[in-house]
Amino acid sequence: MTGACHVPAVVSGAEVIPKPRGRLGAALGIGVFLAYQYGHALWRLANGSGSMDSKFSRVAIDDYRSYLIGQNLMVLIAYVLVGMAAWLLLMPLVDRVRNRWKSGWSAFGAGLVGASLLHGYFMFRLVHSRPYFTGDAAFGSWYYGVLELPPVSWRPLVNGLLFDALPWAMLLGVIFWWFSRMGNRGRLAVGSMIIALAVTGFVNERGWRAAASATATSEGQPPNVIIIGSDSLRGDRLGYAGYRPGRTDGPAAAGVSPEIDTWSESAAVFEVCRTPIGSTLESGVSVMSSTYPHTHGLRQMFASREQIEAVRDGVTPIASLLSQRGYDTAAIGDWCAGFYELTPLGFEDIDVSSFDSFQIYVSQAVVMAHFVVPLYFDNALGYHLFPQIRSFAQFVTPEVVTRRVEERIRSQASSGRPFFWSVFYSCNHLPYRAAEPYCRMFGDPDYRGPNATGVDFDIDAFIGGTDVESKWSALPEKEAKQIRALYDGCTRQFDHCFGRIIDSLEENGLLENTIVVLTADHGDDLYEPGVTLGHGLGFNGADASYHVPLAIRVPGNDGQRFDEQVRTIDLAPTLAGLLDVPIPEEWEGRSLKPWLDDPEAAADRAYYGETQFPFIHFKVPGVDRPELPPMDGLTRVAPEFNHQFVLRPEYLQPLIDAKQRCLRTRDWKLVCTPDVDGKRHFGLFHTRTDPDSLEDLAEERPEVVAPMRRALEAWIDDHAETQIDGIFPDGEPAGPER
Repeated sequence: MTGACHVPAVVSGAEVIPKPRGRLGAALGIGVFLAYQYGHALWRLANGSGSMDSKFSRVAIDDYRSYLIGQNLMVLIAYVLVGMAAWLLLMPLVDRVRNRWKSGWSAFGAGLVGASLLHGYFMFRLVHSRPYFTGDAAFGSWYYGVLELPPVSWRPLVNGLLFDALPWAMLLGVIFWWFSRMGNRGRLAVGSMIIALAVTGFVNERGWRAAASATATSEGQPPNVIIIGSDSLRGDRLGYAGYRPGRTDGPAAAGVSPEIDTWSESAAVFEVCRTPIGSTLESGVSVMSSTYPHTHGLRQMFASREQIEAVRDGVTPIASLLSQRGYDTAAIGDWCAGFYELTPLGFEDIDVSSFDSFQIYVSQAVVMAHFVVPLYFDNALGYHLFPQIRSFAQFVTPEVVTRRVEERIRSQASSGRPFFWSVFYSCNHLPYRAAEPYCRMFGDPDYRGPNATGVDFDIDAFIGGTDVESKWSALPEKEAKQIRALYDGCTRQFDHCFGRIIDSLEENGLLENTIVVLTADHGDDLYEPGVTLGHGLGFNGADASYHVPLAIRVPGNDGQRFDEQVRTIDLAPTLAGLLDVPIPEEWEGRSLKPWLDDPEAAADRAYYGETQFPFIHFKVPGVDRPELPPMDGLTRVAPEFNHQFVLRPEYLQPLIDAKQRCLRTRDWKLVCTPDVDGKRHFGLFHTRTDPDSLEDLAEERPEVVAPMRRALEAWIDDHAETQIDGIFPDGEPAGPER
């Protein structure tokens, strides 16, 4: 090694890391690059509010100015750490440049150019592996263009070399460069550290395996229960429901849900299950407490502290019943599972993210402007340094949630304690940004447009109510088809997570003593006849946003299929029946266990439902609907309630009064739509011959409207539920002849 590269130093007789020439110049070059990035981020924040170009952006500036400043100062830690890491990685390059060009500016230039190249490389790697971070299509479009230059058949090899092999090769080269410049004692210390870390990892792995092996032989434990769901997962767009995607080549040939389809062969599948409200918080409370929204009290998602406290005191969730019987109860998920943090519903352990706090919105806007954080700190170190990012949708990904569940299963396997867990993913939620390869698996490979890897969703227009319905309705079919393909990719990603959980249960000896439930909070409309996007906003179309999957695998039972209509409020009583837990009198659902014991007992149940928070009031022919402000007018930020968004109290009753309500029997559907004068308009549809509810038969079939109207109004006004045999004592009337 030549003396031109370093100056050896001796401390207590031991040679230490050399002092390279130009290291200050390299640090300055890297610092200039990062200072530019920081300044550009501040400029982006000053000239736009991230995801808050609405009334809320003014709130952020006027009322949360000090918090904004503090968040921008906090991310300086990220820049410092990135700068230090870049300096360590780039010193071999700086050393070569200094040897070739003796100019005093050479180290500075090497640091500046090297940092730029390194940053660009990691941007390519991010676009390849985590495209959901590049939500702005314009921001990421040219990166995608470069990544798509190689022929399709070459891309797996090229991407593997670029994004898997190259980083390790570079890291090993840098380590060798630094290692070669250490003294003997330094090499010994570093080598010992590496060996110690390897031994620790080996011992931990052996410990996990031993725990799983020990539990695999345990018997006589009460059954475990794990409910696995994905926000917005539709009941009709799974393989076992008969759905087949448009694209069937390559990985898409297996369909959208190969893992779930295989699992469902030994499960009881309820093909027609509906939620009473298409919104996560309200639906989640209904599922776990077996009550309608008008009973538990949450009629919209922006609940106040008083309403949440009333729910906590007023319902009897199934988790609390099982906790009293010694079950380990836990809710695990990402930001879509954040409602468990707001109202725990009897779960003792809550491992979810929170997304409805305004401070979270502000913090996310800052972090996503300072892109060094998602680029370099989407990892354990980042979660430790910036704990708030665990609440950001882009950071707590399905992969992160699945790893948490797998780790929990390994730990639970050695405890011998029965468990009741709810695992809830955001996979299928708008804007449908799945990871690679799922985001491109079902779309047209030649598609080029704003919805390439996610829906080009204008959250500001949605919050501000800027004529969203007209804009969505005008979407070309090419874009709608791409959006449906994105949704299918999200389902396939959830399917992969579902399969991993099932595999983990089996590997740890728990599967054959665990009741596994597949379900969702609601579905989504996907530009089918009569509808555009969204969920729970109306009862136009086929009600796909209220149709959710429900499949229950009970160890030892054979697979069963039921096409009779059921409700999500029936799940808790069913599980209680399977676990021999007395069913509380206030529960409004009914157990499906008798069907499992005797399939002949199955009979359609009346479905009653209502719309959620009115982000959009979709048009209904012949009805002048009540006017309500957009979201940023209906809600406020409540500092006294953890900075949550809450509905302004003066709008609670007008919002409830403006809700659409629906009653469905097996073949008939009645929709009640209030008008601006407070009168009720009723639309009638025969769903067997008109599944998309396009032909209103109310005037033609008054004999069908009358009993259904009495039942629906009794449910609306008196909270009294009438079953189908009470509505039609002589059986359901026949539909129109076609």
